[in-house]
Amino acid sequence: MQKRDSLNLVGAACAAFPSWGAAEETLSLSMIGLALLGIAVLTSLSVWLIHYLGTMAFRRLQATISRLPIAAAIIRRKDGKLFYANSACQALLGVSKVGHRYYYPEGIGTHMVADVLRPLQLGTGFENVEDTLRISDHKSIRVLISGQLLSYRLQSAWLLFFTEPAKPGSPTVQLEQRIFQRVLNSLSELVYFQDKAGNIIGTNKAFDRFWRGRREEGLIQGDPTGVEETPVIHTWTTAPDGSSRLLETNKTTMTDEEGQVMGTLSISHDVTDWHEMQESLKQEIEKREVTEQILAQRNTLLNSILNASQDPIGLYNEHGVYVGCNEPFARVLGFQAKELIGKTARNVIDPEMLQEFYQSDVKVLKEGLTVKTDAYVILETGEPVWYEIVKSPYRDPTDGSAGVLLIARDVTERKQAEQQLADAIMELQELSFVDSLTKVANRRSFDEHLRKLWHSHMREQQPLTLILCDIDSFKAYNDNYGHQQGDHALQEVAQVFDSVIRRETDEVARYGGEEFAFLLPNTPLSGGETVAQKIHDKLADKAIPHGYSGISDLMTVSLGVATMTPMPSQDYGELIAMADKALYKAKAEGRNTTRLMAEQDEF
Repeated sequence: MQKRDSLNLVGAACAAFPSWGAAEETLSLSMIGLALLGIAVLTSLSVWLIHYLGTMAFRRLQATISRLPIAAAIIRRKDGKLFYANSACQALLGVSKVGHRYYYPEGIGTHMVADVLRPLQLGTGFENVEDTLRISDHKSIRVLISGQLLSYRLQSAWLLFFTEPAKPGSPTVQLEQRIFQRVLNSLSELVYFQDKAGNIIGTNKAFDRFWRGRREEGLIQGDPTGVEETPVIHTWTTAPDGSSRLLETNKTTMTDEEGQVMGTLSISHDVTDWHEMQESLKQEIEKREVTEQILAQRNTLLNSILNASQDPIGLYNEHGVYVGCNEPFARVLGFQAKELIGKTARNVIDPEMLQEFYQSDVKVLKEGLTVKTDAYVILETGEPVWYEIVKSPYRDPTDGSAGVLLIARDVTERKQAEQQLADAIMELQELSFVDSLTKVANRRSFDEHLRKLWHSHMREQQPLTLILCDIDSFKAYNDNYGHQQGDHALQEVAQVFDSVIRRETDEVARYGGEEFAFLLPNTPLSGGETVAQKIHDKLADKAIPHGYSGISDLMTVSLGVATMTPMPSQDYGELIAMADKALYKAKAEGRNTTRLMAEQDEF
């Protein structure tokens, strides 16, 4: 419309001044075309720039998160869609990666994650919110969640961190401690724990064997909690066989859930051979400045040392060009040593890994620091290997250029032990919330789930329905068929109950003995009645024989259904009491039936 008005004005002007009107009209149309073309170009450049900056920001964020030892994920704020999960998160929550996409495990959906995060939307971050994530129908995990809002690909997203809480003194934690100690004893490293006063509170077998009869020599002196400035300590000492050994000790502060210092964890590695080799290499590099002849001779010695080492060793200059390496180093990158010399890192290393390596190279080349990192590599044979990598600065005596000396050590066994420990902890976590006989949720899981649902429904003012279930004449079944057959019948009934519930937020739990409970969030009383009828129908279809029931020749159940919309003045114990009252009525009125009770009913 604006363009047509402009043309009308131009036409009027041409009519008034016929001598130059036609030329003026042509000039105006050309200017409008150029203006539109300029706007289109600027718009395209803006879109490209925004996309490029967003991509670079995500790569830097992903590179940082991928190295974290704790589980981390990026999730879209509005609907819980999973954008990214690091390897620790994939191991903890069972997240899978297909191509460049990440997927929740079968028990976790985007709606479930959105429901967990919805109460936390008011701020820009939160810390240590405890919650239970249901990984699958038969597996749940208890986690502490911390989060921070950020912008990801021009969308509002959560950066979430997941850790596992533990309750000291519980049977599960005691079993975890025994497994943890067993794993520690399998390590060749020397491990010990100290309290805040510096007293030893725990060691592993390798520590006890090495320091037998001289335990105090193995302790790092000084304030046990003041390890911020020197987290890695090197100490020369004498081994039990009388040889001189160099120990590299990593000392870490241990804190409790409130962030209070509890003590320290110290892990010592015997790095004598590795240190001597590293020192030998450094000395040979420094001596190259003498003469060309001496330099050539010592290059021969250097190559001999490189070839004698089973650990990957490589040298590259400040431009990333490889100037020396042994065969184990070249093999990790998929080359032979003679093929790798002269190539640049950007031509042989994956771009994402190259970015991580570049960050550590800056510290080595610019600040002159020795940097230690871990790297996960899959060799050409398909074998996965974990390497502990140490980068040290060196200077080429021939031209004074700076470079990096890289020495890698295979630590796959240690990483596997750590993974075994993590797997054991996950298995124990699953056992703590699942009934061992029926494989449905146990009473502990039920109580925790009911407590959370009660508070969330109080905030949202939604109806919460509870169904209590009792197997009719089950004592007579046990007395006549035997307890082994009784256990089998409980397992079959639990399978029927588990098949009734469909929503991820619903839960069936073994309440105790032959009693079961169903939790149905956001469900009115009519919905609970529908589920109760399905329970009766599916159990009848299962047709479990019960010749001693007195009600039917098949196994039957009595159900009590109760619904409440929680109020601040109420407690979830009232909902349990209502359901229990309804169940009592069902059993008193002949069993194999369902009775309902809502808040307005007489209690």
